Amino acid sequence: MSVVSIARVKDDRVQDAVRQAIEMAGGLEATIPPGSSVLIKPNVVSPSPSGSGKITDARVIEAVAKLVLQRNPGQVVIGEGSSVGYDFPGRKDSMHCLEVSGTAAVARRLGVELVDLNRDERVHVRAEDAFVMEAFAVARAAWEADVIVDLPVIKTHVRTGITCGLKNMKGVLPGDEKKRTHQLGLDRGIVDLNRVVKPHFTLVDAIVGMEGTWQVPEDAVRLGCIVAGTDVVAVDAVCATIAGFDVEQILHVQLAAQEGLGVADLARIEVRGEAIADVARRFKPYQQAARVRFGTAQIVERNACTGCMGEMVSTFIYLDKAGFAHRLADLTLVMGTPEALPEMRGTPVVVGKCARAHRHAGIYVPGCPPHGTAITDGACEALGIDSAVVHAAIEALHDF
Repeated sequence: MSVVSIARVKDDRVQDAVRQAIEMAGGLEATIPPGSSVLIKPNVVSPSPSGSGKITDARVIEAVAKLVLQRNPGQVVIGEGSSVGYDFPGRKDSMHCLEVSGTAAVARRLGVELVDLNRDERVHVRAEDAFVMEAFAVARAAWEADVIVDLPVIKTHVRTGITCGLKNMKGVLPGDEKKRTHQLGLDRGIVDLNRVVKPHFTLVDAIVGMEGTWQVPEDAVRLGCIVAGTDVVAVDAVCATIAGFDVEQILHVQLAAQEGLGVADLARIEVRGEAIADVARRFKPYQQAARVRFGTAQIVERNACTGCMGEMVSTFIYLDKAGFAHRLADLTLVMGTPEALPEMRGTPVVVGKCARAHRHAGIYVPGCPPHGTAITDGACEALGIDSAVVHAAIEALHDF
C-alpha cells in the first residue's frame, strides 16, 4: 500500500497543516538523511502572486523548507524553471517569477539558494525503455540532488486533464526540452522524465487550486488542505480524485503506474487524515471552460505547447474586454503542427514557430511563443478590428 495524507489548513495555519501532512505520510527522516543535498521544486510557472492558485503558495514553500533544514542537510536549493512564455532572461524569467511569487523572499529569510532551472547547467541523460524521450537534458541542480521535494498545485490542464506532482517535474527541463515534450507526446514525455528525475517526496499545495482556463480569480478553487506522500503517482491519483476526475482517464498517471513508478489504484492507496470525499470539489475541466468562454472561435491545432495555448487565451480575453467577443465566431487560429488544414472561415491567424509551415495560409505571427498582444494584433488584422481600441482595453487590464 502507498500512503497519502490529507491535512486541513485550519485558521490559516499553513505551517501546522504542512507539518501534520508530512508526519502522517511518514515524515522526512527516511527521505532526507543528514548531509544530503536537497532540491525543493515548487510550481512557479508564471509571475503570479502567492495564494492565487496558479503557483505554489510561498507559505507552503517556507514551511517545507524549514522542516527540510531541520534534517541538517548538506545543501538546500529552491529551484524552478518557469514555463514557456516566461523564460526570457532579464525580462520575464524564473527569477522574476520567484520574486513576484514571494518565493525569493522565503529563500532570503532562510538563507537558501535560488536556482533558475531554465538557465542552470545542462546534464544530458537517457531514459531506459522510454516512450518518446530516450535522451534529453535536465538542470544540473535536479540531477545532482540526493533528494527532490516536489511542491505542486492542483490545476486543470488543456493536454493532460490535471497537472500535479508528475507534471510539475517538467520545471527541471530547459525551455526547449519543455517544448519537445509537447511535440513528442506530453503524457508520455512526462513519464519518461520521471523515469530519470522522480521526486522523493511530494507535498501538494491544495489550499487554492485552478480549474478551467486559469483565469484569476474566477477559476480559483478553494480546497483548504495539504496532500502529501512519498509516492508521486499515488499523490496525483488522490489529487485527481479530489478534483473530481476519474484517475483512470488521466493518461500520464496511468502510464506512470504501468511503468512501475508508483501506484494509481485507489484501492491500493491508504489515505490518512481527511477522507477524499470530505475535501473533494469538482473542478471544471479546461476544455469545458474553453468551450463556454471561447467556443465560437475555430482552432486548428496539433501538439501546441502551453506557451502558445496560454498566449492564445490572452487574445480571447483581450478581444472580450474590448467588446469584440461576438467576433470570435469569425476567427480562425492555426497552431502547433497540424499536418493538413481543413476548410477554414475568414482569414486564419497562423500562430508561432511550430505552425510556420502554414504561414502562407493567412496572417503569420512568429515567435516561440509569440506574445499575446502580437497574436491579438494578428486577430485584429484578420477581423478588421481597430487594434487601438483593443490595446486600450489591454492597458486597462495590465499595469505596464
